[in-house]
Amino acid sequence: MSEGPEPFETVSALAGDLTKLVEFNRYLVDTGRAVDLTWLNGQVGLLCAKSLDLPPDEGRRVRPRLIALSGSIEALSRALQKAARWPSASPQS
Repeated sequence: MSEGPEPFETVSALAGDLTKLVEFNRYLVDTGRAVDLTWLNGQVGLLCAKSLDLPPDEGRRVRPRLIALSGSIEALSRALQKAARWPSASPQS
């Protein structure tokens, strides 16, 4: 009897879901909308903790998803910086 998803699947799914959420928030910023990112720190912390619990081989397998999330967070950060510098230069205008 299975008790639930394996730790690797849990971490992999969480990383993928967070990447999608970050990319969606970047889309919102790029289109001139405000975003609330108060959830991000806690979710990334949870992902880090769960990743550290993985055996080394599984940790290496999830690494590409973590790299993708990191890239998405960097892109969101750049979009937020650009929006802060040019608040009136909305793509909708």
